[in-house]
Amino acid sequence: MLINNNCNCAGSQELEDRVSSLERRLRALEQPAWRISPDESRWDSCNLGPCDCRIETASLSCWSLGLVDLPPEQVVPRDVAKIDLSNNQLMALHKETFDGLERLNHLDLNDNTIKHLPINIFKSLQNLTHLRLSKNFLRGIDKNQLMPMKSLEILDLSMNRLRSIPIGAFSTNSALALLDLSSNRLASLGARVFFGASKLEELLLSRNELADLHLESFTGLASLRRLSLDENRLSDLNPATFDDLQTLEELDLRANKLKHLSVNLVSSLASLQALHLSSNNLSHINVGAFRGLKSLRELDLGYNRLKNLPRGLFLPLVSLERLMLHGNWLQSLETGEFAGLVNVTTLFLHSNHLRFIHVACFKDTPRLRKLQLERNELANVPKGVFARAASLTQLQLGSNPWRCDCHSLPLATWLRNQYRRSVDSATEKVGDSLTTTTKNPKTLSVVSSWWEFGAGAVCRTPAVLSGQPLVALGFRELCLDEWASMKGFSPRLPTQPVDLRTIANLRADDDYYADR
Repeated sequence: MLINNNCNCAGSQELEDRVSSLERRLRALEQPAWRISPDESRWDSCNLGPCDCRIETASLSCWSLGLVDLPPEQVVPRDVAKIDLSNNQLMALHKETFDGLERLNHLDLNDNTIKHLPINIFKSLQNLTHLRLSKNFLRGIDKNQLMPMKSLEILDLSMNRLRSIPIGAFSTNSALALLDLSSNRLASLGARVFFGASKLEELLLSRNELADLHLESFTGLASLRRLSLDENRLSDLNPATFDDLQTLEELDLRANKLKHLSVNLVSSLASLQALHLSSNNLSHINVGAFRGLKSLRELDLGYNRLKNLPRGLFLPLVSLERLMLHGNWLQSLETGEFAGLVNVTTLFLHSNHLRFIHVACFKDTPRLRKLQLERNELANVPKGVFARAASLTQLQLGSNPWRCDCHSLPLATWLRNQYRRSVDSATEKVGDSLTTTTKNPKTLSVVSSWWEFGAGAVCRTPAVLSGQPLVALGFRELCLDEWASMKGFSPRLPTQPVDLRTIANLRADDDYYADR
């Protein structure tokens, strides 16, 4: 009985869909059609209707008029080049709405409530280059509907209710450069579904329900440069899925359900410059996964479940400049994990669980300028760990449980030296002295730098120093307690906050002690 009930429900849904489709088609037949005129007075007559007509741009705009149907009193010049019907309430259009408009090149139907388009509604639009159908209620397109538009370059079908794309739908659209199918209800893509769109450069499939891609879904897209598949339901991809995309420069797979990367999944993408894999379920990436990506400049692996980075993982990425590893489960950074990243300038490691960083961790990133380590579990770092990154100009260390004791003196001294260098450099540029710089608010704003507040490092422990910026503490504050306890002296008194002018004048002895 349960099976029968399910069958009955499925049959009822199918019948309901058929009835709804028939109603939409009948409504389209009943729609009024405006008058298309070749007369000499056509542009004067055009201005008598509710829409705005401009002969100098050969355009007709019915934008945001609250139209439910096309105004039958509107005259449309036969030589019109642009028609804007966006931001109305049109539910359907008569099949002869655009008959004879052979010079039309831009048509905007965005933001209506269109549920159905007659199969032959575009039959006269051989010269149309831009068609915008976004933000409607279209559930599908006919296989032959787009065929007449052989000059079409941009097609926007985003934010509809499309459930599938018929194979052959783009067979005659060889000029198509951008196709936007984002924010629909596509669950799968068939083989060679985009065949014919040989000049397609951007394909946007974001925010659909894609759980499956056919091995040959992207066959024939020899010119594709950007492919967006983010915010779908992809959990597994055939290693040969992207093999035909030799010109691809950007691949977006963010916010899917990927658990692993096949070794050969992206290895054929020699032109790839940006790969976005954040917000997936990646817990491990095999060495060799990024083989062949010699042009890659940006790699986003943020918000996954990575616990470690295999040595050699990044060796092929000789051109990489930006690496995002934030929001993972990393607990330590070992030497050799960043081998190969000789051109990386930006490294995001915030929002992990880092407790340990090897002193030679950054020796393989000589050009590193921006490093984010905030929101981790770092209590201290080895002496000289950042000195390996000589080009470092921006560092974020905030929201870590820094333990401010003698082990922190090298870091405090290094941060203070970085601040001094930035002040000296800025002072040299403005031709002012350090004393003037610290007293003149206007000049101070000029030399204000990333190091001004010690990259955000604030003491968590001991309690007597809690809340103090590490950069403002020297040997007396960080080390005297340990020395006093050895000698049996009373512990130190609570330290008062230190302002930035004091940082510049802290005893040079700190450098001596920090080197010990």
